Amino acid sequence: MSRSYDQANAERRSRLTGAAKAQQEVFARTYSLAMQVVELRERRGLTQEDLAKRTGIDQGDISRIERGASNPTERTLLRIGDALGAELRFVERTSA
Repeated sequence: MSRSYDQANAERRSRLTGAAKAQQEVFARTYSLAMQVVELRERRGLTQEDLAKRTGIDQGDISRIERGASNPTERTLLRIGDALGAELRFVERTSA
């Protein structure tokens, strides 16, 4: 019987060291933020170029943010949020 992806991934995660688990959590949050930017931009019918023009941020930087390959500053995120009609805020996590 074959394992599902979720089963295999859960098994792999259970073997991670503490440092690797922390690194994976940072990646997951970065990816989540990147996907929020992509979803909002697309919901507004904007291209990366459109968003770049609205924010004054280089299109290449927008692309890196959306791929999770960049660590944008708070100021950059605020500019993107303003251009997308969104706000930045902390939301309490439901799980630790």
